[in-house]
Amino acid sequence: MLELRKMGYDVILLTSSSKGDLHQYLESVGIRTQSLNIRGNGLLNYLKQIILLIRFCRNNKINSVFSHLQPVNFVSIFAQYFITARVIIFRHHLQSVHQTNENINVNANESLMDKIINRLAKIIVVPSRGVYNGMLRYEKVNENKLRIIPYIYDFSQYGKPDLAEVEKIKTQYPCKLRLLMVSRLIRLKRHHIVFPVIKELLLKGYDIKLLALDTGPEKENLDRYITENNLTASIILLGYRTDFVNYMAACDMLIQPSLTDASNSAAKEMSLFEKPIAASKNVGDYDDYIKDGENSYLIPTTDSAEHLREIIVDAYNNPGKIKNMGKKLKEEVVSRFDARNAGEVLNLYKELLNN
Repeated sequence: MLELRKMGYDVILLTSSSKGDLHQYLESVGIRTQSLNIRGNGLLNYLKQIILLIRFCRNNKINSVFSHLQPVNFVSIFAQYFITARVIIFRHHLQSVHQTNENINVNANESLMDKIINRLAKIIVVPSRGVYNGMLRYEKVNENKLRIIPYIYDFSQYGKPDLAEVEKIKTQYPCKLRLLMVSRLIRLKRHHIVFPVIKELLLKGYDIKLLALDTGPEKENLDRYITENNLTASIILLGYRTDFVNYMAACDMLIQPSLTDASNSAAKEMSLFEKPIAASKNVGDYDDYIKDGENSYLIPTTDSAEHLREIIVDAYNNPGKIKNMGKKLKEEVVSRFDARNAGEVLNLYKELLNN
């Protein structure tokens, strides 16, 4: 939004959620914001949002609507028939369950919603080649609808870690290799393959701890696994944290075997601290910037536990190697994704708005 405004576009933020920190920040730099403040996913709520979006576009003489995230996309594809504004759908997920033989079910309602959006949308922007290829191959989306525009970040806006808190975390969870997961606790993020690997390595004498941030519907199952296997001192569920940068700075590597990432932000954030990641191969945009074994690790989506075990052992036995990998990863991420280097991406936005 900030870069588009610099390019001369008048940008307004409209959200279905109530106003918060994002609205406050944008207003402080001169960008107008408005909230529909409608909660829930029932058909009546969707109808209210459709009507309000139509009214908003007409009252503000909107030329283009950038619609982000599935529920809002569902609203926008129906509103588009009653407004003159061009509606552009931004897709931020792909549930890559087809890449694994694990028993992971995808929510039927979410899949149906994706099918409707794919059918009615006129333009769909995705952030990575992984999502583009998955939508073509598995969702049979018309290729002419799809555009790839990578994310860009203003990394200078990220908070700095509190060094005293970082040392406190290291003291509280002492070990030779401190691993981090930053993922919602859902099956598609695959904590269920990571925890048994940690258990196996602990039994073999490896001095390892895994800190897991965020929460989700799998929390009860994961808590049970930790308790039943006497892992409370080695696998710690820390819940949702706003001070995640302290944990990134305190840990040695991020574990990210997710099957649902489009272009994961936590992975890029971890790189800012010159820390490597272990992420899923052929998922999202990981393959675009991860050079396996050089600046981080790629985890094949089949036999993932076996590969993850080998990766953790390699990192454990080669602390100098992973430090060097982290430095290289930061260089790659900043060169690709920082807004200061985003001229090519901004040209893609120009083409999108001018066509």
